[in-house]
Amino acid sequence: MVKFLGIFDLLAAGLLVGAGYELAMPQGLVITLAVYLLLKALLFLADIGSLFDVIGGILLILSLSMTLPPLVFFVAAVLVGLKGMMSLFA
Repeated sequence: MVKFLGIFDLLAAGLLVGAGYELAMPQGLVITLAVYLLLKALLFLADIGSLFDVIGGILLILSLSMTLPPLVFFVAAVLVGLKGMMSLFA
């Protein structure tokens, strides 16, 4: 189960990088992964990584309607991606 969470985190990190480069991404996938990150953050509320999930989820939703500085997306992608890598290899 934890491996699936790590894979979804890495996919979300990839979408955050894509948002940083202003690539066209399927809205359904972006919304689905944003909701996934936000719900997962609620499940593991006591973990500091939940804060990264909340930030990543909010940024994914915002990427659908507004342009933010790419650095914001890249930093969030690194944080969510590191959590995903730790989930896969821990």
